[in-house]
Amino acid sequence: MSPDKIAMLKGLLAASPDDVVRGLERAVCKQDSSGSLAAIGAMIEREVATRSVRAHALAPVKGLFRARHADGRPTFPVPALSLLWKALQSDRPDWIKQAEDACYYIDPDEPSPPVFDLLCTHAAEALRAADKPEYQAVMSMLEADRRGSTQTLILALDLAPIIRQPLLKLSDWIQRMTDDRRASARIAYKDAGALGEGGGPLMFEMLAAHLKHPCQVLRVVSAIMDHPGERYLAASELATFGERAIDAIDAQVSLVKSLRPGMGVGAAEQAAQAVQEAVETITELGQSVQLYRDGPWGQRVVKLKQALASTVEQRLFEIEEAVSLALPMQKLRYSARIVSTAPKLDEPPSDSALQLAIGLLTFSEAVRGCANEGGFAGARGKVHETVGVRIDRYVEDVLEQIRLGEAIDIHRAHEFLDVAAQLMSLVRDRKAGGVVRRRAAAA
Repeated sequence: MSPDKIAMLKGLLAASPDDVVRGLERAVCKQDSSGSLAAIGAMIEREVATRSVRAHALAPVKGLFRARHADGRPTFPVPALSLLWKALQSDRPDWIKQAEDACYYIDPDEPSPPVFDLLCTHAAEALRAADKPEYQAVMSMLEADRRGSTQTLILALDLAPIIRQPLLKLSDWIQRMTDDRRASARIAYKDAGALGEGGGPLMFEMLAAHLKHPCQVLRVVSAIMDHPGERYLAASELATFGERAIDAIDAQVSLVKSLRPGMGVGAAEQAAQAVQEAVETITELGQSVQLYRDGPWGQRVVKLKQALASTVEQRLFEIEEAVSLALPMQKLRYSARIVSTAPKLDEPPSDSALQLAIGLLTFSEAVRGCANEGGFAGARGKVHETVGVRIDRYVEDVLEQIRLGEAIDIHRAHEFLDVAAQLMSLVRDRKAGGVVRRRAAAA
């Protein structure tokens, strides 16, 4: 390849997200190749290796380089991390080589190689001095992005030696906080605060950035502050974590209200995910902080939980009507006093009615795991029981018409039985849906 093409490919790789680079590695490097493809494979392998070393060395701050958040948490543009690493490669190639060598022998049970912290500390000093163009480029990107400031990044890099070991033990802290772990967390928090104003809160921001569910950092906050009351936490420098959790619940409740499962399965799954996240955050907040019914946080959480349960129940109560539309019935009058109902098979199944029912049932199935904590388990169980009985009766009626040889469209009858099987799989389970299909085939 020409030097221009190589430079272009290097630029594209450097700007690509980690998951894209990993995908390219699987696609190109895991197969026998030659010529240009071999050169591209080697380039990708070098990029993967570089990112691995960078991820280890800059682990404490790496989580802050991410997409912008609406809740105000400090974040930096993702490309700035690559710029910072390139500046270190140019400035301290000897330390970069030591870091690369150290990555071959990392033991998670042993302290991290000292060179990792040296790189972070040096980066902080170089950004503070701002006398080299490589670091000035990082600062310019931060200023243009208007998110986290350069001073925040400098403080985060200063905190890296304090955060690195707690970060390795964060999962243990989250799962079970012992007295020894609580003492370690308090020491880290004290050391972070001693580095400068805002050091303590930034420490928790850096820890939360490495959690799949950032609200779980409240467990560490609770351990350090000995399960604080809401008024005590609200008056502290860590108040933002409690306020952010409540704002997140509010945002998820609003999202659930705006998304109607009738809009499709995708909307149903998105609404269910919002319910799960809201319930999880409510649980985390309640377990980590002493909330009071007359307190500002406690009152707000109670109202949000009630609003969430009410909205979910409203969606659940729509299921019965949606199933009725997907499996329509008709009244048959035999005499002035005798009226019966039977499946309406004179028109084909309505696709829109089926999608509405599937969307609502998908939503109901997805929120099953958090129904008890969310306060809508009773409503969900009652709706599923009622709908399950209704589908059972509908299937029996259709099969009876087929067995009696009544003048019905057999093909259409099977179409409606297939609809019933799809819905039964969501109301109960796949096995129940399979039973309906087998009975239809036997009929």
